[in-house]
Amino acid sequence: MSNSNMTSEQNIQLNEKRPHVPKGTHPVETGSYCLPTNEILGLYDEISRWLLNRSPGGIIYGRPRLGKTRAIKFLRALLREEFGSNLPIYQMNCNHYKTANENRFFTDLLKDLGHNLYLSGKTEMKRDRAIKFLLERAESSSQHRIILFIDDAQRLGESQYDWLMDIYNELDRYNVYMTVILVGQDELTYQRTAFITARKMQIVGRFMIHEYKFSGIKSIDDLRTCLAGYDMASEYPKSSGWCFTKYYFPESFAQGRRLAECAEELYEQFNLLRTEAKILKPIEIPMQYITLTVEYCLRTYGADGKNVGFPCTADWSTSIRNSGFIEAELYYSLLNEVNK
Repeated sequence: MSNSNMTSEQNIQLNEKRPHVPKGTHPVETGSYCLPTNEILGLYDEISRWLLNRSPGGIIYGRPRLGKTRAIKFLRALLREEFGSNLPIYQMNCNHYKTANENRFFTDLLKDLGHNLYLSGKTEMKRDRAIKFLLERAESSSQHRIILFIDDAQRLGESQYDWLMDIYNELDRYNVYMTVILVGQDELTYQRTAFITARKMQIVGRFMIHEYKFSGIKSIDDLRTCLAGYDMASEYPKSSGWCFTKYYFPESFAQGRRLAECAEELYEQFNLLRTEAKILKPIEIPMQYITLTVEYCLRTYGADGKNVGFPCTADWSTSIRNSGFIEAELYYSLLNEVNK
């Protein structure tokens, strides 16, 4: 497009000074960002219903690398927009323990709650400290509720659920509702089946009453929504007006080009590379490999790289290959064959 055919708005955009961002600090380089996807928005609607009904808990499960952990960060922000900025929301990250250890459990819980005294005292003191902390946060928020996300929850054993149940019951005594949202891999559903078989309904009824299967990118529309986030739902530096696409492809952006228009082309390249690798199962692209693909493309072909103007089919193909997607898909397929 020649300058003579550009609108005045496009000319202004071209003449804007590109922000100075020190090398290695842009979110595309650090990976410290989260964009909305159809799956995250669907999950948000589901969890919102759980909270409106004051449900005690539910499970979110799916294969590794789908973006579940990043989704938690995005969900926490959305939930505070709907239920109030003072809504107490916490996230506990499960560690792998060879044996159940109550002291270690409450140490980790206190640390993830942000309590300064997570190392001090014996088990009983840490347990009481955690409960008092949650009670204070619930009461100070005037909502009398606590939301606790537990990531990698497939690592929890029966003992950990018993300790969670103690917390739940203690909060309930003071009319504080706790909703525990378990986030993990498919093993979560196997654990629930095992608890049902063993008649451990006190665990299932509190923490596993609802379920949501979290999926990756399965369609062009899913991919388009994700790419549109780089065009519209991202900005760096803050309040600069420079979304990620604009920052890396400023001239093309000024001319009206958007990453979202590449959705069909990029989706076809994912499919083509899967076919070449003889991966036959239905396509489901983990969010991790979408972001790695786009990040490689922006860094390599954008204004700070080869400055190609806008990515072409070959650029997208190279970006997918460098994301590790095909290797991960082959490994996942092999793992599924072994587990059959």
